[in-house]
Amino acid sequence: MYRGWIAVIVISAAVAGGLGYYKYQQIQAAIAMAAAFPEPIEAVEVFVSREELWQPVTSVTAEVVARRSVTLRNELAGTIEAVGFEPGDEVESGQLLLRLDTSEERANLAAAKAEAQVAKLDLARNQKLIASGAGTEEARDRARARFDAAMAVVRRLEAVIGKKTLRAPFAARAGLHELEAGQFLDKASTITRLMGLDEEIWVDFSLPQEQAALEISSSVMVTLGGPDGRSASARIIGRDAFVNERSRNVRFRALVTNDLLRAVPGSLASVEVPLGEARVAALVPVTSVRKDSFGAKVFVLQPAEEGARGDSRAESRSVTLGPQRGDLVIVVGVEVGERVAANGAFKLRHGVLVNGRTSEQTAAADAIFSEEGS
Repeated sequence: MYRGWIAVIVISAAVAGGLGYYKYQQIQAAIAMAAAFPEPIEAVEVFVSREELWQPVTSVTAEVVARRSVTLRNELAGTIEAVGFEPGDEVESGQLLLRLDTSEERANLAAAKAEAQVAKLDLARNQKLIASGAGTEEARDRARARFDAAMAVVRRLEAVIGKKTLRAPFAARAGLHELEAGQFLDKASTITRLMGLDEEIWVDFSLPQEQAALEISSSVMVTLGGPDGRSASARIIGRDAFVNERSRNVRFRALVTNDLLRAVPGSLASVEVPLGEARVAALVPVTSVRKDSFGAKVFVLQPAEEGARGDSRAESRSVTLGPQRGDLVIVVGVEVGERVAANGAFKLRHGVLVNGRTSEQTAAADAIFSEEGS
């Protein structure tokens, strides 16, 4: 019984060894066949990177804020007697906006003024009596107290009438409203929102704390959102005194002439903020840049080893992209004067042999080919 099992094991091992040796021979034959073929080579157009002075910037979203704005509310309840502006009107400083009914207060004010006049006459009479020696100081003091109390009532009623008359505190554009004469308003009802008509306007934006190195009076570029995309230079006038504990951002305020931007308060804009000092960067063609899940890269052409069939080998290099300049783009990660693959870069992979030609050589070759074809 054991001899049978041993025989089976020996036969299985012999078969497995034979199959393994056969596979090894196949692999060696494939390697030898591959070695007989020359290393593949790719042809690309070569571009020598150019020098460009680049100011790194970051773009953040900003909000346009009016320098003067206020939401008007009535302090006292009452019935509307007159509305002095239309929805969306431009109003002047001191212009009547709303007057509540004050007929009762005006009647009480007339009575209070009459009482004050009587008290004033009584005080004057007592002062004359004291001067002639016929009056007493006690009577004069009581008369003065009645006069002061009467004047206090007058001032209180005048204050109530004033609170029921709302005027524009500055020249502004009013918001929309639905106010009509005869309408009753509870106290603290919203009358309208006023936006000042100033020549300059604020732009508020936030930066991460690690980028919040802007100096007061430095300049940023503000671009208004929308189809027009108007831009204007703004001057930093303020920085918040603290870092927001939730976002870890610092808030800044810039001042811009609104004649250039023509922005409406509350609208969104983008702000380009310079980061650090201007630096020397490289310009390469847009066609040189390849993008994948790891980011942007270009193929830098390094001299091939002696005896290679191509003049260069492609070196894949990760880069940081800057703004575009026509058909060229600024990249950080490539030295000025290095040779990079331009047209045809999509065919390359790291380490592949390359024969590079300049754009002039490519144009000359195309001309020769066209002549031969004709």
